[in-house]
Amino acid sequence: MQTQQKPPTQPPTPKRQSRTGLLIAAAAFGLVLIVSAVVALTNGGASELPPATTPPTTFADASAPEPTPSEAVAVADAWYDALNAGDIDAMMALFAPDPALSTNFSGTFTLVEERLNSTWDAAQGTKLESDPCVSVGESPERHQHVRCFGASHDALVQAVDATPVPVIVDMTIGPDGIVALRSSFGSPGFNHVGDPFDRWMAVHHPDVGDLEFGSYETVDEAEAAGALLARYAAEWATYLEANDCTYLDGC
Repeated sequence: MQTQQKPPTQPPTPKRQSRTGLLIAAAAFGLVLIVSAVVALTNGGASELPPATTPPTTFADASAPEPTPSEAVAVADAWYDALNAGDIDAMMALFAPDPALSTNFSGTFTLVEERLNSTWDAAQGTKLESDPCVSVGESPERHQHVRCFGASHDALVQAVDATPVPVIVDMTIGPDGIVALRSSFGSPGFNHVGDPFDRWMAVHHPDVGDLEFGSYETVDEAEAAGALLARYAAEWATYLEANDCTYLDGC
């Protein structure tokens, strides 16, 4: 603890150091640094003095920020664009790790199953139309909720101009991408056109195995099933036209 001293009645006039004195002091200091460096190199970099303590570095939070509503809508639009373009890799890249995926008719599923199902859809040329996706709020974690209203036009719907399946897609989007996606399909459902097609297949191609949703275990199988479904859907449409039938006539 320092002892406080009384200031002198008349403070002494500070002496002004000459420019030459400053230069000499700076040169002496530089000489000390050079000698210290030489000693350090001679000793292999070792020093008898304790190493200087490096102040801890404070890193900024490297986590990605939560998306804004407009950014979340852009992710949802990109998901639709990738799926409709058949670019499954681009679509899968939009998901966060281990997202919650589900539909109202098939329950929950994994990312692996999502790739299989989307490959099957892409191979048959499914188009998922949608009105503009809209932001509908945020979660307690500040993830963004987005909702998209539209309809699914799979190969059967397109081939015979059937009524598409209404679908609402709800996405929750965080810093890493889509953390949850749920597709809610309405009425008429897929069986509306799928059942007449299955009856026609049973008569005209009884030896062909199941080509419908979930009839695959690998990406190659999913792609093959989707392509065959599109092929037979086109053949069915030609048959109906040749016999002056619609898909609801049962011919």
